[in-house]
Amino acid sequence: MSTLVKIVYRPQVSGAHHIPATGPCIIAANHLSFSDHVFISLATRRPVVFIGKAERLTGTGLRGRLGAAFFRAIEIVPVDRDGAHRATAALDVAREVLAEGRVFGIHPEGTRSPDGRVHKGRTGVGFLALATGAPVIPCGLTGTDRVQPLGTTVPRVARFAMRFGEPMTFTGPETDPRLRRTVTDQIMREIQRLSGLEYVDRYGNKDKSAPAEPATRIGG
Repeated sequence: MSTLVKIVYRPQVSGAHHIPATGPCIIAANHLSFSDHVFISLATRRPVVFIGKAERLTGTGLRGRLGAAFFRAIEIVPVDRDGAHRATAALDVAREVLAEGRVFGIHPEGTRSPDGRVHKGRTGVGFLALATGAPVIPCGLTGTDRVQPLGTTVPRVARFAMRFGEPMTFTGPETDPRLRRTVTDQIMREIQRLSGLEYVDRYGNKDKSAPAEPATRIGG
């Protein structure tokens, strides 16, 4: 992790040694803040590729160009999320990244948590794990929603924790929807355990009307 981030935020990072030094792997984390993928990228020794909105890399004006340069620097790959085939396009990019032996980062919830809890995961992560055989490194985040709460653009100074778990590997046909769901649920349960946050068996976008509160870790 960059020296500046360490000094300013004093994050608690553990388990990063579980990320393999070489070969493909998937880092799957809960999603509390816009800054999550930035912190994950800075905490690992290997570049981590995330999917991002295409418009983030095509900004205009000085601010837009600086933002686009930053996202390219931390390996954000643009995908048109408004297209009819956006999910397929994102999975295609992910498979290409993993086929190249690189690290792909994903937030299985598909959206930032509206209430600080860990929500039900979309099965794309299960598909990728089964289709590629790449190990999944679960990552539990806590406190990043205090750094950048929903609806804010300027990060705040607040401590956060990032806990990486042991690799999880899965075998079986990626075409089986029940198996994709089972694998995804196992990954989400491990993410929940690492974060210590409450789990809710409901997609995060179903709770968007709920008031967002900073996440509180179970047990402290």
